[in-house]
Amino acid sequence: MVRGRLAAGGAVLGAVALLGGPLGVLWWWLAPRPEVTVGLDGQPLPYPISETAFSVQGHYALIAAGAGMATGYGAFLIQYRMARRRADRGRPPLDVRMVCLLGLVAGAVLGTVLMWRTGVLLEGDTFARALAAAEPQDVITDRLRLDATAALVIWPFVAVLQYGLFDAVSTWRRDVPVESVAAERSGRADTAPAAEPEETEKASQ
Repeated sequence: MVRGRLAAGGAVLGAVALLGGPLGVLWWWLAPRPEVTVGLDGQPLPYPISETAFSVQGHYALIAAGAGMATGYGAFLIQYRMARRRADRGRPPLDVRMVCLLGLVAGAVLGTVLMWRTGVLLEGDTFARALAAAEPQDVITDRLRLDATAALVIWPFVAVLQYGLFDAVSTWRRDVPVESVAAERSGRADTAPAAEPEETEKASQ
């Protein structure tokens, strides 16, 4: 059973973390690039100030929030179906809620960092070459970057919130596999002896 729990947690961790790569490509593709002015020392200045600079951070936040919702629900669904499948086969259900939650958190942390670094690395040296060729006071397109690093917590936070919400609903509905299967089996065990007198009475008639 320990091996099954570790396998479930590792599968969730790996699957969630690997999503960071494609999502980084998506961020790199969708996010706009702000414009900056080259200063007299050859370094970029954050001018002209526009909404585009904030839009880059917003795109990252929205993608991370969507990833958190999707992975939170996916991790809950995996552990739920895994436990129900074992019960349908006549085996005791395996409670992997906590290990899947831990795998989800670790995977989301790795995934959000991978998403950030993938988007940044895809920019290459385009900005550096444009900056080297520019003259002072020239306006060039800035590189993709994440200034609001607090956005890195969005994916793990939303994922845990989504997972906890579905787990709370499942507990409220009393369909948590470990508890519901135990209740079903105890109910069948209680009703089985009550059926025997009826069968005996029918046989005597």
